[in-house]
Amino acid sequence: MGGLPVPTEIYGTPWADGILELGNAVLLFVTLEKEGEASYLDVFDGTDFYWESQNRNSQNSPIIRRISGGSPTYLFARMRAKVRGASNAVPFVYCGRLDFVAMDGEHPVTCLFAAVDIESGHGDSLTEILQWRPSLSPSEFSARQVRLKSDGKILPPAAACSFATATPTVATGPLTYEVVLTDGAIRNGYISVDPNWSGFDAAMLGRPDVASGREATFTFSDGYQITSDLRASGPGSARIRARVAPAFRRLGVAAGDSLLIIQETNGQYRIEARKGSRDTFELGYVRLRERFLARFPGFTGFSNDQRLLRETSYKRQLVEQYGAILRPALVSKQPDEVWSALIKLLRVRVGAENPQPQNVVGWRIVAQLAELSEDDRVSLGDAVLSLLAGQGGVAALEAFNESSSNLSPPLQAAGQRSLSSLLLTLEDSERYFFIKTGQMRRALGLLDPTFDFRKGGMTGEEWERIRVLSRRLADRLSEDGWPPADMIDVQSFLWVAIAYEQGDGAEAEEQEDEAVEQDDDMPVMHAPSNTILYGPPGTGKTYGVVDKALEILDPELLAATKGQGAGARATLKQRFDALHEEGRIRFVTFHQSFAYEDFVEGLKARAGTSGALEYGVENGVFLELCIDAQHSDLPYVLIIDEINRGNIARIFGELITLIEPSKRQGMGEALSVRLPYSKQDFAVPANLHLLGTMNTADRSLAAMDVALRRRFRFIEMPPQPELLDWDVDGIRVGELLRTLNTRIEVLLGRDHLIGHAYLMGAKDLPGLAEAFRLRILPLLQEYFFEDWRRIAWVLNDDAKPQGERFLRQRELQLNRLFVPEAQLAPDTANWYIHEAAFEQAASYRGILVGQAD
Repeated sequence: MGGLPVPTEIYGTPWADGILELGNAVLLFVTLEKEGEASYLDVFDGTDFYWESQNRNSQNSPIIRRISGGSPTYLFARMRAKVRGASNAVPFVYCGRLDFVAMDGEHPVTCLFAAVDIESGHGDSLTEILQWRPSLSPSEFSARQVRLKSDGKILPPAAACSFATATPTVATGPLTYEVVLTDGAIRNGYISVDPNWSGFDAAMLGRPDVASGREATFTFSDGYQITSDLRASGPGSARIRARVAPAFRRLGVAAGDSLLIIQETNGQYRIEARKGSRDTFELGYVRLRERFLARFPGFTGFSNDQRLLRETSYKRQLVEQYGAILRPALVSKQPDEVWSALIKLLRVRVGAENPQPQNVVGWRIVAQLAELSEDDRVSLGDAVLSLLAGQGGVAALEAFNESSSNLSPPLQAAGQRSLSSLLLTLEDSERYFFIKTGQMRRALGLLDPTFDFRKGGMTGEEWERIRVLSRRLADRLSEDGWPPADMIDVQSFLWVAIAYEQGDGAEAEEQEDEAVEQDDDMPVMHAPSNTILYGPPGTGKTYGVVDKALEILDPELLAATKGQGAGARATLKQRFDALHEEGRIRFVTFHQSFAYEDFVEGLKARAGTSGALEYGVENGVFLELCIDAQHSDLPYVLIIDEINRGNIARIFGELITLIEPSKRQGMGEALSVRLPYSKQDFAVPANLHLLGTMNTADRSLAAMDVALRRRFRFIEMPPQPELLDWDVDGIRVGELLRTLNTRIEVLLGRDHLIGHAYLMGAKDLPGLAEAFRLRILPLLQEYFFEDWRRIAWVLNDDAKPQGERFLRQRELQLNRLFVPEAQLAPDTANWYIHEAAFEQAASYRGILVGQAD
């Protein structure tokens, strides 16, 4: 293509709109015009080419259209998708696509090889050559091209035919050195440096000591090191190695890509990768923007989007609380008052709906700080005073890290970051934002693949690097028409983009390859779990749910109280209730009238402002908890009692697939659906765990919905007669339960046994009588549908004397009750409960008659 003549007219025909044939390829120019708020249309005069955007955010259209501009015929498609029913649609899967979002008034260009024979089905042989936005300056001819910053002038297509050269670039901004990577560089971990780059060699590496053969090393502020080595060919040349080499995998670079070594105006250096001369910051921003819009489609700005208020309102309320709670203590300069105010601030509830404590500093860290000794409280108060007085400077941060490391127990690195960032942001949200180590590592790593937190607390240099990235991100958001009010908006953008990511295999692979510092302010995250505890009544399913929930939410407490008896149980229940109060545990009971609209979302009637009846979409308990979990790093638990009593297909609807662990948000096979009422895309977060209880006497496991059975693991909760290890008047209570259940299992099956909880209070004869009279006998009546003969078999009444039987019969003389015309049997037995038997120990011993000792 490069040798073909290029028209001199830029705005004239055929450059403004139309097809230009260059040898075996075609350049297609289209002008994007906005039509209302609903869609974008490409305008193409003189042919039948057109497309309609199906998604106003991504501009990607699944409709493949024909361009009939003469012979041969060419194709253009926005994305790979099935063909919609249209007379001029052609049945080919992929032709080419734009990787960037075209803006109103721009002229996107796609260059394609000519189709071989469209009508015979060979359209998929089309090969994409170039994607180019003429309002931006391409620096290289390649198979894929994304947006690059320039002066914004529309350039002729000739610019797309020039190849970039690997030379240092001097601009009005940062000084940048670009090094092209070769196969050898990737394999050996070295980057060849042009010998003419004496400025680079002298300014960054210094001259190696030729006489001694020692290598000169320069260490970046972020910890990366590069080393000058004379073993490269030619005098004055050098190679870069050391920590840059392991970064190749993380950077995802390959032969032909470039590594940029950038000297910022403040004298700091950073490393970026350009993949085929692509700006990694821009690539990262595009990915973050796509993820953000997937969560908030149609987003127009931080100041007017009600959906984002859920994310930002509590943070701004926290700023207000900082002024009311902590600032007066800072003015007093009394360390103990500062510590007390800090704990109060960390625990204050904020948020318009369901107010909760802040989650920047994890609750475990808050609990640790609240239990400090008096001396450590003073030390922490002094550290906070020094940090805020020093406004986050290097010395102030290092002093804060040292002081918090000397606490007993010491505050770990991730906790130091979260606490220091919280305080600095609340003091000055124009410069700082909240840092959660895991999320910010991923978010900032997309913008700068070399970014990572050092081992140890936050340093001044680290904050400076974060500020450079965040400021650049704020400028980029402003370019897209989303100017952030402060760094709280910037951090919220990053948080939403990362917290709702739908899984990224490349990122997961990178995280496995690198040694990631443990985020100490977060609990160890369990893999998402769906568990049902099943068994007959009284086997401790609800009791066991407390332990199972704490096994997920607070495993340390569960382990610490193991084997401590009744006192430990009270502690566990207290913690369970506290988590329920915090909203991290929700409880719901399924029943036959419970529906999707109660569980997920539905239309609910309410009185309008004028008094008229209005209908609005309201979230159900499951969707509410999912939303809360998506805004937190902590695990959440939904307990579904009597899960088998509800119509599972009706209640879960399309979400039955999304609750699978592998289909959860952020997992390898993550899926999302569009909810039918709100029309919002939705995925189940991985930090939400489902716990169900199931009474097998109501419905057996075999009768459960197959879709539910495949997506849950089932833990049987059988009766435990061994827990009833006491005697009452010579009656072995545990053996009594075992004997009853053996008979019931023969007559009905194991789904209808009696749980040990029915007899846990039977410590004496009155307690035993109460359990049998009020609980066990009514349960047997329900089990056997008042078949008194079979109930008597279970109680072994036929083997007892009449006075010890629980159930007795009396003959009815029917001829005295009815007239002869009733034609009833002359004598009928009537069953009744013998109340006196409950007070006799012999009645219970009689149940065991015939049982082995």
